[in-house]
Amino acid sequence: MAFGRRAHEFGLAAAAAMLMLGAHGVPALEAISPPSGRAPTVHLGPRLLDPAEHQIGKQIPDTPFTGVDGRAHRLFDDAGRRGTVVIVRDPACPVSQRYGPRIKQLAERYGDDFSFVYIYPSTDLTAEERADDARAIGLPGQFAVRGSFVLAEVLGVASTGDVFVLDDARRLRYRGAVDDQFGVGYTRDFPTAHYLRNALDDVRSGRPVDTPATSAPGCYIDADPLKDRLIPSVPGGHLLS
Repeated sequence: MAFGRRAHEFGLAAAAAMLMLGAHGVPALEAISPPSGRAPTVHLGPRLLDPAEHQIGKQIPDTPFTGVDGRAHRLFDDAGRRGTVVIVRDPACPVSQRYGPRIKQLAERYGDDFSFVYIYPSTDLTAEERADDARAIGLPGQFAVRGSFVLAEVLGVASTGDVFVLDDARRLRYRGAVDDQFGVGYTRDFPTAHYLRNALDDVRSGRPVDTPATSAPGCYIDADPLKDRLIPSVPGGHLLS
């Protein structure tokens, strides 16, 4: 099964390489630049990471946070029957912006089996910007404000492109990039490696995750839990109304 998937993705990669070469053999890529004052991750595309060094298999604690609705929540309050997906969001980062529609598609496709939790480990976003992003996603889920940096430290967040898949036993099964289409410095016409989608299929089917850990291109995040104190208190309720 894994071999078949690798062969399929190799074929997609080869096709993508041919399509992305123009008449003069020059890659047709649109570079993404980080916003002013933000540092990009040091790698262009996702790279495979050592699962043992990146907490794969670790049981994640039921961490508290305050949601964009102004209420207290915990990470596994509404856990899905197959697990929980944690998505790092930063609508000020262009990589995060580009992945908004893709995240929405995956949440719609897998929402019957997995709950989705969105965290915003940024001190630059206003409460309204977080709420606007939650409205843009427009799907059921928890949207963390205060507590986002604590969750980021627990999970080992390093980038605005990071996503995490936890199974129904709260064990980390995948961490890394959504796919390989967008990153700081490049854009592909379409993805050739569907890391998050494949991980969700594997966990839902009870299989080992074929690619359990990758890096995630995006803007760099310093997951310092003390930064949660710099996020203003969240007004109750009205932001999502």
